[in-house]
Amino acid sequence: MRLRWKLMLAAAVAAAMVAIAYGELVADIRTPRSSLTEMHAIGSSISIEMDNFLRAEETMKEKYGPAAQTSLRTPGANLITVVDGKVVEEGTLPVQFSDARGLLVVGPRGGPKSTFPFRLDPRKVPAFGEKGESVATLKSRFGKEFPAKYFEFSDADAMMDTCVGLSRADVGRPGALSQIEAGTFCVVFWKGAARASMLIGIVLARGDPWMRPFAGRICRGVTSIALARVAATDREPPPDYAACLLVDRPDRSGAAETLSVHVYEVRRDATLARMN
Repeated sequence: MRLRWKLMLAAAVAAAMVAIAYGELVADIRTPRSSLTEMHAIGSSISIEMDNFLRAEETMKEKYGPAAQTSLRTPGANLITVVDGKVVEEGTLPVQFSDARGLLVVGPRGGPKSTFPFRLDPRKVPAFGEKGESVATLKSRFGKEFPAKYFEFSDADAMMDTCVGLSRADVGRPGALSQIEAGTFCVVFWKGAARASMLIGIVLARGDPWMRPFAGRICRGVTSIALARVAATDREPPPDYAACLLVDRPDRSGAAETLSVHVYEVRRDATLARMN
């Protein structure tokens, strides 16, 4: 009987520890919740090493003869080899994440919204005064999936200002565990109705496949570090909002398969309150 009770107690303790770990690391239950809402439309771009394509083209000619024609088709990096009008082989090339672009719309439920367009490369900090993505490009890319009213602004209504870069060393032990390689964070000012500012960042990591459940916790920590870096270099008031795009699958194609998005309200004491 005693052994059974001991086993039951051990199982209960183990279950409690799992629940605590899940709440802390996955659900991130200590993060305050904001009453504001956010919407976003985000796309990503990939890069392909031309040497890889040339090697694949040469391999196909060796395999099927000099008449073999190999082409690269997008989206993705699909290789199609044709001989005499017939497809003889299909494959894919390895890809790497290049950049992300899109817009975030933030505001009270049913109230006026602030819009923040952006284009960011995690490996490159934009030069001061560099423009984000244009309204025309955003509307062309996302116009069918995002409400038309949120594209009714001009390029002059949004401005990208202070930018900082983050390395694995800047993030410390969490950066090493999640294999963070690089990050770029920029403050975007919305000068239209409901004026506001947002710190938008993109972080490239290679912790897939284990890290996505912990993306919220990782993003909150990295964003807090970026906010402190901006505060140390900028005389402007802290941004009203912050967004973290965590790229945890850099060798895949498509934003949904590549990154996760976490958006916060930045409160006066610099704490982050998660939206949605």
